[in-house]
Amino acid sequence: MRDRSADRRVQLLDVGERLLGTDGSAAVGMRAVCREAGLSPRYFYESFDSREALLVAVYNRVEDRLMNHIADGGGAQPLTPRDVLERCANFFEEDPRRARILLREPLADDTLRKHSASRTPAFIRALIPLVGPELRDAVPRDAEQMEILSTVLGGALVALYLEWADGRLNVGRETVADAAAHVVSALVAMPGSAPPAR
Repeated sequence: MRDRSADRRVQLLDVGERLLGTDGSAAVGMRAVCREAGLSPRYFYESFDSREALLVAVYNRVEDRLMNHIADGGGAQPLTPRDVLERCANFFEEDPRRARILLREPLADDTLRKHSASRTPAFIRALIPLVGPELRDAVPRDAEQMEILSTVLGGALVALYLEWADGRLNVGRETVADAAAHVVSALVAMPGSAPPAR
């Protein structure tokens, strides 16, 4: 029974991810997801309290994949900030629906906006151990400064990656990674922060 319930949850997540990445949050309703998954509504509520809970679960699932994608490229040598940013670009390039889920839909959906905003500082902190000392030493220790940095950095990188993933910024992945690294260096060097990452 537990295995079947877990399988149904994965089915619902798969459909939710496909709908969110293709048609946006407005397409992710309980009925639409159940219809696509071939499951009755009672099975939806077996796994999720609400449509919003499914949206958050899909977001977290894709974000976890991004973190694993970044970490898998570390090897013996620590990643540089630019390595991390290029791996982010690679993740979105492999499947542009991922960019829609993590970057575009939080701009359009209140649930995802709040969830994404709450996750950004934790996401940046989770990245810090993956990179060398040049970024670890530059990130502010003060919680207030970290909140400001997360907000500004998140906004700048979301805009850059979205324009690129949507095809409006006609440059290669390496160029995007270079630009993103410059953005990180400039913003980490804001007043109240440590010297910029190189």
